[in-house]
Amino acid sequence: MSNTGPLISAFQSMSMALVWDLFQTIYVPDASVKELIAHGWKKMVDVHAKRLVRVHVTKDEEHRSISIAREIAQDADCNDPIADHHLGEAQAIVVSLRPAHRNCILLLDELAARTVAKRMGIRLTGFPGVLLAASNIGLITPDDLKRQLEICREQGTHYSKSLIRDVYTMAKQRRSVQ
Repeated sequence: MSNTGPLISAFQSMSMALVWDLFQTIYVPDASVKELIAHGWKKMVDVHAKRLVRVHVTKDEEHRSISIAREIAQDADCNDPIADHHLGEAQAIVVSLRPAHRNCILLLDELAARTVAKRMGIRLTGFPGVLLAASNIGLITPDDLKRQLEICREQGTHYSKSLIRDVYTMAKQRRSVQ
């Protein structure tokens, strides 16, 4: 399961092949697909359509998503107080709560949305965590991880220099232990 952010990062850094090495299928809710297309990623969505599975939310889930989007917008870590801007994250959270997806990992980068998802007991990681997992099993080096996060940052993704440094340090430490 993923919302928009981690997929944009994977597209920006040309990392989808790596993502597919770790995940067989990624479910993406309607609102996130619309966001990806609005951000200019329609071609990439189409290229990966067989494994990026679009998930439609029910009317009840849509109502719950709106409530969760408001909760995200009101979180202290949120930089955008407009609830409608968080519908992709909210739908991903709601779909993650379905019994069929309870054991899935939710890919979610935005801090406020992550806080809300954690309170609901959802297992999650973000794109930096995907790269860290790839580094841990030898698919990429820690330097590759750092380079890919920096590419995303250069293209406007809000990964701080300290986040990149911390994830890179974790990757190097885990590599030295193995």
